[in-house]
Amino acid sequence: MKQTLKNNPIILLSALLLLVVTVITYSKNLEAAANTTKGFFSGKISFGDSVTHKLYSDRVQVKKSSERGVTVLTIIVTDNNTPESVFVKLYNVSDKGTFFIPGEGDFQNVGNLIKDVNLFREQTNFYQTTLANDEGMKNGVGRVNIVRLTEDEIEGELIIIANNSEGKQAQLESARFRAKF
Repeated sequence: MKQTLKNNPIILLSALLLLVVTVITYSKNLEAAANTTKGFFSGKISFGDSVTHKLYSDRVQVKKSSERGVTVLTIIVTDNNTPESVFVKLYNVSDKGTFFIPGEGDFQNVGNLIKDVNLFREQTNFYQTTLANDEGMKNGVGRVNIVRLTEDEIEGELIIIANNSEGKQAQLESARFRAKF
C-alpha cells in the first residue's frame, strides 16, 4: 500500500519541527537586536592622581521607581574595559531638566564613582559627592542635564566631582548617555 506524501507523519513532523526552529530563531534575533540598542555612556574619568581616561559602556541600566512617595530615577553604568562604575540616583524626576547632586530639598540626589566594582568591601574604592576632600571641605558636586525623557528612553549629560573616605578626589566630566528603560 502506497502512502501519499500529504499523509506521511514524518513529513508532517518535519514541517512542524522546521516551523518551531524558525520561530525560536526569529525570537532570539529580536532579543539580540533589543540588547544591542540598550544604550551608551561615554565620558572622561579620573581617580585620585590617575590620568584622565575615557570611560565607555554600552551597558547602561536605568530604572524608574517610587521611593517614599516620590519618583526616583537610577542610572548605573559599568565600563566595558575596566571595573570602573558610575551610580546616580535622582529624586523627583518627572520631565527633562537639570538636576544637581546632592541638591537641596527633602531628598538629596546621589552621585557615586566606583574605581573597581570587584572591590566592593573597600571604602576607599567609593567616591561620593557627600564626602569631604583631604582638606576637610565637602566639595563634591554633580549635575545631570536630562535632554530627553520619554516613557521608554532617557538621554542626557553628566558631571560628578566626588571624594573617597581618605579625601582623594575623582572626577567624571563630559559624560553623555542614552538608554532605554
